[in-house]
Amino acid sequence: MAMKNYYELLGVPQEASADEIRKAYRKLALKHHPDKNPGDKQAEERFKELAAAYAVLSDSEKRREYDAVLAGRGRPHAPEWSGEWPGFEGGPARWSVDDILRQFGDLFGGFGESLHRRRGRQRPGPDIETRLDVDFRTAALGGKVHVAIEGDVTCSRCDGQGTTGSGSDCPSCGGSGRATRRGREAGGLFTITQPCPACGGRGVTPGPECPECRGSGSVHATRRVAITIPAGVADGTTLRLVGLGGAGTSGGQPGDLLVHVHVLPDPEFRRDGDDVLSDVDVPVAMAVLGGKVPVRTLRGSVRLTVPPGSSSGTQLRMKGQGIRGGDHIARVMVRVPARLTARERQLYEELARLAEAGSTR
Repeated sequence: MAMKNYYELLGVPQEASADEIRKAYRKLALKHHPDKNPGDKQAEERFKELAAAYAVLSDSEKRREYDAVLAGRGRPHAPEWSGEWPGFEGGPARWSVDDILRQFGDLFGGFGESLHRRRGRQRPGPDIETRLDVDFRTAALGGKVHVAIEGDVTCSRCDGQGTTGSGSDCPSCGGSGRATRRGREAGGLFTITQPCPACGGRGVTPGPECPECRGSGSVHATRRVAITIPAGVADGTTLRLVGLGGAGTSGGQPGDLLVHVHVLPDPEFRRDGDDVLSDVDVPVAMAVLGGKVPVRTLRGSVRLTVPPGSSSGTQLRMKGQGIRGGDHIARVMVRVPARLTARERQLYEELARLAEAGSTR
């Protein structure tokens, strides 16, 4: 594997001054900073690569060694330096974002260091699950449904921090949030880093407790949430609404809201994939002679043409009247009258005699 060119990574020439290298690193590190790119793993990896480059090029001795390797005069080594670095455990491949923020946070004008302190105490909130009954038409065509969600939400008074006012640096860890000790095991020297026991890894001593949430960073409340139902959602689908779950700890990201959709049955409509099925009553005379009958669809009433000679069970398809471009299929149900007027009986008897006469020919 070829060694990475740290000058190209920072976008500076090999003869760049220390100040030019510092400015280039600061600009790129702020661009790829995890706080500006939450959840973006590629940005986080880029952030680490930039820190590795700066750690080498900002150290005059290591830069001379690195330049010699680039020129082919130094000993070959891995593409990422693996030795011990001041302020870090191991080489760049083992650095965490917190390691970088602790070491180089001052280059970001306090932005990186303040994030490091917050990260030490933040915890994401829990996911909240709820069941949502949706009528057939809304599930088919999509729409918005408002639901009431009860649970913990971020305290607006302290912005989820649990305290009012800013605390001071922890005297035990100097604001780093970590405690390091060295020991010996099997004759070798090793380093153990753990959250500072004095501040719980926060890096700061807490300010006055927020009177609204009593230091928890969250309050119990009922929220009204608008949920967008996508067109064609199926019964049993779970919708994930990012960031609408329970409140995080100390300003951490809230959890997600998981909505389990239950599509209510419709008295007229049934679903077959993206097609909608329904029954339509057709009088006997229309079934024989043909005609038009109104049919209720998802989008309103449509006059359906019934061809002559249609029998019960005949399926008539209306293009594009279903779900997401599907069709509406109307099943003909020939309606036989339960009661007849004297005139209707006379006509049916005449038809019966004609039918009987035709069958004997």
